[in-house]
Amino acid sequence: MNTKGMNKLRHNDFYIFVVSDSTGETAEKVARAAISQFSVSDVHLKRFLQVDSALKIREIITEAAQKKAIVVFTLVKNELRNIMLEESNNCGVSSIDIIGPVLNSISAILHSQPEYKPGLLHRINDEYFKRVDALEFAVKHDDGQRIDEIADTDALVLGVSRTSKTPLCLFLAQRGFKAANIPIINSQKLDDIVYNIPKEKIFGLVSDPFRVSNLRKERLKRMGIPFSPEYTSKEAIQEEIEHSRKIFNEIGALVIDVTDKSIEEVAADIISHINNR
Repeated sequence: MNTKGMNKLRHNDFYIFVVSDSTGETAEKVARAAISQFSVSDVHLKRFLQVDSALKIREIITEAAQKKAIVVFTLVKNELRNIMLEESNNCGVSSIDIIGPVLNSISAILHSQPEYKPGLLHRINDEYFKRVDALEFAVKHDDGQRIDEIADTDALVLGVSRTSKTPLCLFLAQRGFKAANIPIINSQKLDDIVYNIPKEKIFGLVSDPFRVSNLRKERLKRMGIPFSPEYTSKEAIQEEIEHSRKIFNEIGALVIDVTDKSIEEVAADIISHINNR
């Protein structure tokens, strides 16, 4: 890291240059995470992507020097990293190498040289297509849709309205798991096909009636729909949840209380269950 000129930086009109030989996602996330720890207004983040030559680096550093910018960069090739550090030092620009020290440490431990190919992290592979298929599956099988096509689901999520079924399924899909969800409604029976799904694939969500009531009221408020006691009262919701618990017991579903859990925590519970079954 070159820190020459660091004390010259001002807190107003603060510039961060993100420089990468690929998409720049890694460098940008690190820069944003760091700057979030400071009370700095007027932060200007400028991206320079697909940087692959000494000429481009010199142009960037010249502009950075003019604007007293900090440069956060991810360049996998040693030659370009060295040019970046040398030019930064010559121009008094503060520059931070995000990936170089990590590459060097791993190389020393493994006694092996990296490939030095930009963009390998974002190479399209089987895992990518798996996530795409899972997202498409979650959208098609949201809220009880296409129930006759759920046999190959990795996770079937059941629960009353406003227990976070849809966002949970989408989160699971982003991790490559096919997830479908079906609402539990007091006046409706579940389709027989649900009872044919292996119980280890079924997850029943429950929550505190007060929390569900608030979520339902907020939803109706956003939609401009008057509150309905049958939908928003804690007593009615308690009955719904008790009814759902009976169904979960009949099916043998794993019951998860989502009251005080984030989507990530619930998903982690489900993924752990899937991986261990």
